[in-house]
Amino acid sequence: MTSDSRLLSLLGLFASGRTFTAAELSEQFGVTARTIRRDIAGLRELGYIISSVPGAAGGYRAESRTLLPPLQFEAGEALSTALGLALLRGAGLSTADASSATAKIRGMLPAAMRETVGAIGTTVSVLPGHEPEVDHAAVVTAASAIASRVLLTFTYTKMRARARSRSDETSTREHSGADHGERALRERRVEPVRLVVLGAHWYLYAWDLGRGDWRVFRLDRMHEVHATTFGFPPRDHPDAEAAVRAAVTSAAYPHRVVLRVAAAPAEAQRWFPSRAVTITEADGGCLIEFGVESFDWAAASAAQIPIDFRVVDPPEMVDAVARLRDRMAGVVEHH
Repeated sequence: MTSDSRLLSLLGLFASGRTFTAAELSEQFGVTARTIRRDIAGLRELGYIISSVPGAAGGYRAESRTLLPPLQFEAGEALSTALGLALLRGAGLSTADASSATAKIRGMLPAAMRETVGAIGTTVSVLPGHEPEVDHAAVVTAASAIASRVLLTFTYTKMRARARSRSDETSTREHSGADHGERALRERRVEPVRLVVLGAHWYLYAWDLGRGDWRVFRLDRMHEVHATTFGFPPRDHPDAEAAVRAAVTSAAYPHRVVLRVAAAPAEAQRWFPSRAVTITEADGGCLIEFGVESFDWAAASAAQIPIDFRVVDPPEMVDAVARLRDRMAGVVEHH
């Protein structure tokens, strides 16, 4: 083993966080303790912080703030990592760090694989109007607060619909799926639970201390996101993914429609965009729930379901389906 190879292997061992004696390292690499001491000195000259631990059980240990050693990728690992970095653009998280990391991966690969990794970076496209406008720093801050279980503060741009009655409001109305109405900035202090990506948006599910209720927030409407140092105890909560889906598909709209079909949820989900409906299993099939501005629009959408369906709620939806039937009958009669 060359000296450079041994240094890289030493860094890999120290990355485990263990303390190694000079005798252990000498036996590991088949060299003298003097050579190990010289290698440790070389790592320190390169900027790696290697501490000497005194005592009978002492030895050498890398400090947690030490720079990461060069990663040793297998071919498949390098390609997978490059693909993940490329996909960050599709998730709205492309950053200068991602670009520099991709460049470093390419630089350490053989020429043929380097070309493949470069090609991967050009394969991901986001169609206009579907770019997830989310701040990378906000995602990192929110995720860190969730992992550390500390309070999160931010200002939130709430979309206030102009024609919405009090009875239409829900505990998850913060999402507001339709982008109409006037904007209002509100300061929030929450116990963050989960980040959920649905459709083209990132959402935060959290307990809002000011409202005393569970709320769903869109990350692209969150500003001045700050993780505090104040911890909070675990709180029982509903399923975060289900809550976000419900907020996006129904709670943000003035009317709610529920249909029943004799199909498995997985089959029914293929009939709709991911952010359009909430589908739950029910006896003999499933329930399809979604929010609408207009029952006539809902009837036209439901007519595209490839199998028979039944209206569970509300009665106004039955009337809208009947109106659509009469209109279509008139079209057929004139042809």
